[in-house]
Amino acid sequence: MLRLKNGHMSRGARTVGVLLLLPAGLLMAQGPGQKEKSIATTAHPRVSISNMAGKVRVEGWNRLQVHVAYTIVSPKVAVDTEQLPMQGPADKVHLTTYFLNRTVPSLSPVVDYVVQVPTGASLEIHNPQGAVKINSIKGDTSVDSLGGNISVADAGGHLSIRSVGGNIEVIRPSGRVEAYSINGDLHFVNPTSLRLHGTTTSGTIVYEGGFASGGDYVLSDYSGNITVLCPSNASFELDAKTVRGKLDNQFQLIRRGPAQSFVPPGNSIFGTQGTGQATLEVTSFSGTIHIRQQ
Repeated sequence: MLRLKNGHMSRGARTVGVLLLLPAGLLMAQGPGQKEKSIATTAHPRVSISNMAGKVRVEGWNRLQVHVAYTIVSPKVAVDTEQLPMQGPADKVHLTTYFLNRTVPSLSPVVDYVVQVPTGASLEIHNPQGAVKINSIKGDTSVDSLGGNISVADAGGHLSIRSVGGNIEVIRPSGRVEAYSINGDLHFVNPTSLRLHGTTTSGTIVYEGGFASGGDYVLSDYSGNITVLCPSNASFELDAKTVRGKLDNQFQLIRRGPAQSFVPPGNSIFGTQGTGQATLEVTSFSGTIHIRQQ
């Protein structure tokens, strides 16, 4: 029971009363500064991060816990943390950046996140104006940004990445990969995925590595160049075509019938390298396509 002093509520009691009115996720999250929080989870939690601007870094670790450290750089910005269920290990964890006063938003709503999650977690990250780095996550991962660069290493689940102007880097993925950008570059390094699709409009695409047996790899660009660097003993069936660009191929392919396309003669290749265990489709409208040995 709150005690009254001279007929009035004491200062400490008033403070407690105010805190009890705040959502639980805001008790440690208002105003500029560094904050930390740990949440016990199941082995495969779904973790979402909805930010506006700033860096987001997520690392997988061997603990059944989400640990978040965030730095609120801007005034008038807060972070809400929510877990479901509210008691016991969480199946879902939501981290959300938002304005304290929506009628007078901050000019630069920057919050930087460093988050550790169980390796079996699934991720959904929205960070329109900031960079995203993810490492060692085995669940499905979805990332979207407008201008921030995105880098993902050692992803095991379905990986879906979308960006308007940021570059996308995917290192050693083993699950299905879908990467889309308008102006950004795409870079794939040593994938073991059976399905990989990369599309950009005006950026460049670089693929480095071999191909899994039975794999399907599609690289598509409109005006940018595409470079595929793979081992000399790689085994794939190649369907490459460009309308106004050039083709640069260093492999001695076993030529097959012309690919069904509208491109002029000499601007397409349809052939097999080795036993053709994987399928590689590379298309560009006006960019140059390089197929080279590592």
